[in-house]
Amino acid sequence: MSQSFQTKQFLCKSVVLCSIAIVGMAGTGCSNFGGDKGVTVTRVEGAGTEPVDAQERQRRFKSAYDYGIKFARQKRYAEALAGFEEAVRLQPNSVPAQFNLAACYEGIGDPLKAIGIYNRILRVQPNDADCYHNLGTSYMKMHHLDRSPQWKKLAVQAWQRSLDLRPDQPQVREFLARANTKPVRQSGF
Repeated sequence: MSQSFQTKQFLCKSVVLCSIAIVGMAGTGCSNFGGDKGVTVTRVEGAGTEPVDAQERQRRFKSAYDYGIKFARQKRYAEALAGFEEAVRLQPNSVPAQFNLAACYEGIGDPLKAIGIYNRILRVQPNDADCYHNLGTSYMKMHHLDRSPQWKKLAVQAWQRSLDLRPDQPQVREFLARANTKPVRQSGF
């Protein structure tokens, strides 16, 4: 199993834990998730300066990505965000960096920004069950913020698509049950 896949799984599971709380809390939010409000974000080494060559760019990408992972594992999402933003700036096509960036935005309470990133990932990787899973949690968070039934409908569709791609996800089944929707196969998502 590659390190980026493990990292993706780690952040997916972190977001899932909060999502379980949110789906079951009738819109009260998840106040302890991303509790780093007011944290000063430290600048990532070499951020903002253009690497001289591909090898230096790769070194800086790895440094920024590892910085993000370090703080994400500590649930310090505001700080992790700086690392993933720099990693995406250096390698805009890195799906793991984009996925982790979206998970951090979700973690700090900006699900709308996360939704945009997850949708960009799905345009290039349309069969990513984890991405649909997290997209569903972001949609549900938006539902809890503005009570629009459209967000809830989108969450259910994303979670169902995730299950269609990978059926062995008990958390997603639980999310669907809490959304008062049975997991029914839908085509045309």
